[in-house]
Amino acid sequence: MDVLRPRHIMTKVCITMLLVLSSAVLSSCHCPPDRIKNISHCAFHIHCYGEIRGVQLPNECREATNDPVTVDVTVTDAIEAFNDNTDLDFLNTITSLKLSGRWQQTKLTILMYTSRLQHLNLVNNGIETILDYPFSYLNHLEILNLSYNKLTDIEELFQFQIQPNQLKRLFLAFNAIQELPGDAFGELTSLVELDLSHNQISDLTEEPFYNLTKLEILRLNDNKIKDLNGAVNCLQYLKHLYLRGNQIQNIDEESLKIIKHLETFDVSKNELEQVKPIMLSRHWDHFTNHSICKIILSGNLITSVPNASSIEVSSRFSRNLDKHNVHLYTELDLSLNSISNIEYNAFQSLIRLISLDLSKNKVIDFKVDGNDLANIKYLNLSNNYISRLYFETFSSMTNLQNLDLSYNQLDFVSDMTFNSNYNFKIVNMTHNLIEKLDSVHLTFHPEGGVLDLSNNGLYRLNIPYGDGLRLITLILHSNNISDPSLVDLSHHTELQTLDLSNNLIGELDPSRLKLPEATLVYLDLSYNKIQYIAPSTFSTLRHLKTLRLSHNYLTKFEYGTFAGLTDLWHLDLAYNTIGYLDSKYLMDLKYLHVLSVRSNDMNVLDLSSWYGHRFDLRVYVDNNNLTCEWLGKVLRDFNNGYTKVKPTVLVAAGKGPHTVEGIPCMANESQSLTDASRYVIADERLLITSQKILEAVREQNYYFEKYVLQAIHKEVGKD
Repeated sequence: MDVLRPRHIMTKVCITMLLVLSSAVLSSCHCPPDRIKNISHCAFHIHCYGEIRGVQLPNECREATNDPVTVDVTVTDAIEAFNDNTDLDFLNTITSLKLSGRWQQTKLTILMYTSRLQHLNLVNNGIETILDYPFSYLNHLEILNLSYNKLTDIEELFQFQIQPNQLKRLFLAFNAIQELPGDAFGELTSLVELDLSHNQISDLTEEPFYNLTKLEILRLNDNKIKDLNGAVNCLQYLKHLYLRGNQIQNIDEESLKIIKHLETFDVSKNELEQVKPIMLSRHWDHFTNHSICKIILSGNLITSVPNASSIEVSSRFSRNLDKHNVHLYTELDLSLNSISNIEYNAFQSLIRLISLDLSKNKVIDFKVDGNDLANIKYLNLSNNYISRLYFETFSSMTNLQNLDLSYNQLDFVSDMTFNSNYNFKIVNMTHNLIEKLDSVHLTFHPEGGVLDLSNNGLYRLNIPYGDGLRLITLILHSNNISDPSLVDLSHHTELQTLDLSNNLIGELDPSRLKLPEATLVYLDLSYNKIQYIAPSTFSTLRHLKTLRLSHNYLTKFEYGTFAGLTDLWHLDLAYNTIGYLDSKYLMDLKYLHVLSVRSNDMNVLDLSSWYGHRFDLRVYVDNNNLTCEWLGKVLRDFNNGYTKVKPTVLVAAGKGPHTVEGIPCMANESQSLTDASRYVIADERLLITSQKILEAVREQNYYFEKYVLQAIHKEVGKD
């Protein structure tokens, strides 16, 4: 026993020393030095763990200074315990504090020592109850965020020692608040923004906002409110009211007297059945220039939009005379309702309407006074039952830029419909019943525009000279085009992108492609039934950069198939049935950078004609039957600089017996190259080297003639 005792004592000493060292390390890591960032003079960002300890500011930032001192502290896994090591003086310098912990019940004792605090973030801490009025010490607090907790009772929570207090923004979203006592916010007279969204609030009869005389933003969305009961009528400066996702069935002037003040009025996803004229009218008493009033009524049960009342119409015209308000506009969202009837003067009370969304309704006829839409830029009529368009409706929309008519019943577009519109950027007519268009009387924005006619039954399209001005992109995919010569775009000299994918085209020859020669840079012919492409088919498309021919029935090519495509960068031949491809048929593609032959079940890909290619050429070879012997040879030549052609795949495979540099391949029939093939490779490499030498000699001769001989001639001239 005596012999063992010293060892036992030594063991206890060692354990004690380890504990001391461990505690020293832990205490020194509350606010690690590497997490203390000096952003600028007397401005710091500090990240601590558990407690705020071991931080000292420079003397010039602790004593009287002419520069503002800002200390932003984040505490992860925060605890509330204090001990003798807590630097209370430092706590008093903190201006922004974020605490992350799990506190079901808390007194937030730390706030007693943070009198300079301006911004407090307590988001997502699981807080159910806050005791002892901890915010009362924070006389400089401007922003308080208590979102994503479990608060149920906020009565008497927001009390301050000094009045009026400085709190301007209070966030209580995503809690479990059910009741709002009348005096819940009684002391918050400086509040500008209040967020109570995503709670369980259903009753506002105690008028909890009566004292918030400076409030501009109120978020009550995603609660269970059925009636406003005049609870916000006292908020004379309120500009933004969010009521989305409640159970409101009726809004009238008694329930919302300040509705005309609102710059944002969001009552979407409620149970409204009527649109009353007062919901749409606005006055501009306290709006600023360039304000946009947003009226959002989507996702309700509205069936009709009635005419504006005479009072609202006269009010609109009187406001038009006020020159101070020339830069104020309105956006109206009526989408996702059951609207089938829109009266002719429905939008007459709206001043300077620039956006109207009527998508996903049951509109059959859209015939309204076009003068009320003279300023409109965005009009969405998609997902309705519209079969006819009226010139008198669109005639005054000279500012219209984005028009969405998709998912309707259009089978014809009158020549005159859009004769007065000159600023289109996007016109979407997808998913209609249009089979042919012999003219497209559309004029696009000076910067260019897009016309999408995909998913119709279109088999013929003609854009004659003078129509479709400034059309840059035309999308015709998923139609019934079998003869591309019936799509005449030859006069359309500004077209850059054409999508003819997913049609019924079977053959291509020069007479079938009536396309602009000088401007087209992108042509998509994928997902057709193309079996044959005649020589010189693309010869006039000299500026084409991308040609997509994937998902067709191509098996082979001829000399001259791609003649004229001297600027082509990207050729997509994936998902065809090309078993053998010789690069000699693609020699016209001098600028080719990307070639895709994916998923062709290809057995032979002869790249020998590209040994002198000027640019790096990526060849995607996924899902073919190319041998590992061939793949290894081509990759060696690329890696050794003998060629610029590199086989690759979109997703590299792991190492395996049938992969080379992550590219899957077929097992070799012969594991070694024959002597004859070695000589062929050597000859090819010698040829490449000779070509490079010749190019270098030509370049030197060029510079010699250009500069040296010119200098000689000058000297001779002087003599």
